[in-house]
Formats: sequence, C-alpha cells, structure tokens
Amino acid sequence: MELAGVTKTGLALALIKDALTEIELLSKENVTQYTTDLTAEQANYNLPANLVDVTSVKVLDKTSNYFCPLTRVIIENYKEK
Repeated sequence: MELAGVTKTGLALALIKDALTEIELLSKENVTQYTTDLTAEQANYNLPANLVDVTSVKVLDKTSNYFCPLTRVIIENYKEK
C-alpha cells in the first residue's frame, strides 16, 4: 500500500479485487477444442456437457482445405423462449 501511495485499506483491497477480476476476464483457462462433422440433414448437434462458452466456430472449406471462421450464425425462424 505504501509503494502505491494508498493510505486506506478498503480502497487498496477494492483495487486489488478489481485487478484480479480483470485478469480473470482476460485469461482463458481449460480451453479445449471440440470438432464434429456437419451433415445437411441435421440441424442440432450434441455439445460436450462441460461446455461453458463457445469462443469461435470454424468450418472447413473443402476447396482451400482451410478452416474459415463463422462470424455470425443466423437461425431462420428462431424465437427466444
């Protein structure tokens, strides 16, 4: 606290908690990759049970053999419950 010039303990603890929260938001833990084959007849797919957040979705382009990211997924006739 003395090195930072903060004289109030409560303010110092709040600054430390804010910094730890920001570090937690910026860092990724336990990132795993999941792949599945898409078929034309299937609209829904099972995802892993421990899935928390989808960070990106990519589709293999057969012509270039390169994974292209999907920036936006549009579902026709979708209504939020």
